Amino acid sequence: MLIRPFIRIRYVGTENIPKKGRVILCSNHVSYFDPVALSMGVKRKIYYMAKSEFFTDYGFAVKCFFKICGVFPVKRNSSDTNAVHSAEEILKNNRIVGIFPQGGISNDRKGFSPKAGVAMLAVKTATAVVPASIYFEGKIRLFTQITVRFGQVLIPSKDSSVKSARIFSKKIKEVILSQLEAEHQ
Repeated sequence: MLIRPFIRIRYVGTENIPKKGRVILCSNHVSYFDPVALSMGVKRKIYYMAKSEFFTDYGFAVKCFFKICGVFPVKRNSSDTNAVHSAEEILKNNRIVGIFPQGGISNDRKGFSPKAGVAMLAVKTATAVVPASIYFEGKIRLFTQITVRFGQVLIPSKDSSVKSARIFSKKIKEVILSQLEAEHQ
């Protein structure tokens, strides 16, 4: 890939990504480069949820590019049943759905606060989650060192209650935060 010589990415835990079957890849979101950084470390195609504004406000070319890449829209700050159905369909076909559960970009590592949607989707579809973290200092520029960590697979409870999803969401958050803390040691 043309980006490799200019951005240094260190991958940790790539063995934690299942080679087949359905998976939700859940990561913190610190830049627009995140989907590229994650995808370069995974040998399977990742179908990402992205804010619906990319499909409505950025022109026809961006919309077409995202569709070709397998990106599907989600209306943020709402219960977007179309996005949920799209994700469920992708998972039924034993693929990977990539979700940034913060609902937007945030460089505040300690303030990483995922919304519960990813856990609800995992519980509802009985799909394992691979927690991922992306870390770098400052802004992404030429020769920036980025670390992408893929944690061990987390299996949701068979209990599909809201309480179970909240507990699972908390577990995902704890793992991603611990991965980010590993960068400070």
